[in-house]
Amino acid sequence: MLAVPEPLSLDDSEAVTSRAFDRRALTASVRELSVVTNARGLWAVTRQWLIIALSVAFVVQVDRWWAWVLAAVVISSRQHALLSLVHEASHYHLLTNRKASDVLSDLLCAFPMNITTEGYRKEHAEHHRYVNTEKDPYWRTAQRDHAWMFPRTRGGMALVLLGDLVGFFTPSHVRIMIPWSYTGRALGKGGSKPSRAEHLRYALWLTGFITFLTLTGGWLHYLLLWSLPSLTLMMMAFRIRAVVEHPFTPATPDETHETRDVEAATWFERFFIAPFNASYHLSHHLFPSVPYYHLPALHERLKQTELYRPGENHFQTYLGGEQSAWNFLTSLGRNKGRDTLPVND
Repeated sequence: MLAVPEPLSLDDSEAVTSRAFDRRALTASVRELSVVTNARGLWAVTRQWLIIALSVAFVVQVDRWWAWVLAAVVISSRQHALLSLVHEASHYHLLTNRKASDVLSDLLCAFPMNITTEGYRKEHAEHHRYVNTEKDPYWRTAQRDHAWMFPRTRGGMALVLLGDLVGFFTPSHVRIMIPWSYTGRALGKGGSKPSRAEHLRYALWLTGFITFLTLTGGWLHYLLLWSLPSLTLMMMAFRIRAVVEHPFTPATPDETHETRDVEAATWFERFFIAPFNASYHLSHHLFPSVPYYHLPALHERLKQTELYRPGENHFQTYLGGEQSAWNFLTSLGRNKGRDTLPVND
């Protein structure tokens, strides 16, 4: 059986909206859209690694400085995509068989990014249940790190992104991922300790990884085309996506104030900032049972309600135009009539 409906999970019903919103009227549609298809998950993982392999082959063939830079940029975007697939797996959207989904996610998505699916799942479930409160691990992280506070001035935004690009914020990014990682969990710095199955597959993956790089002489390529981009270029794109998804301010009784949708992300934005329909984040929070490939259809159904408020929880694009999330994130000092975060650049 290649596709089965994903049952509505607890956090589907836990999403809180104070505005008029008849969830029951959408139940049939949501169940229809909560179908997980194995072929989509397998192809999603496969094509990321095809692009990564072609990028490395391009460097080997051309071997010029600009080829290394170009490949690093492309690979960083696919690293971001792999993180998005871990997110899908954390909601059991990658494959219909949950154990197989976790194995696939760990070996080809999470372990290469130095995290584990189960470690990410634990914190992400807490995030869904307690958005922007003290119990939300993402919100707690943002309160300790001024760089996550937006909106700010254009200059302030540029400085934060430049800090990501040159690695200034790398230590803070690493701290975020420690609870998700195999090592962090093994040392008791994350959720539950890794299971026997996780120990086994991590050992097999690590052995294969070290053997492959040693036999191919690929350690330098790994350092410059994988490690360095994952801590700089990818984190810059990750930050843009994260600060658009949530304002890290105290929670309100209406979750539609805590999450946002970007309706018409450009191909560039989808490739680098919001892979796998990550732009439909409010839609995802309201109905987490819906896999990424059905989020655009869910968004269209939600547009028939009164949930969306342009410029607040609904934007057209990420980077360009008056109706972009970027315009909002860099609005400090320009829109004096609008309430903004007390942020000093």
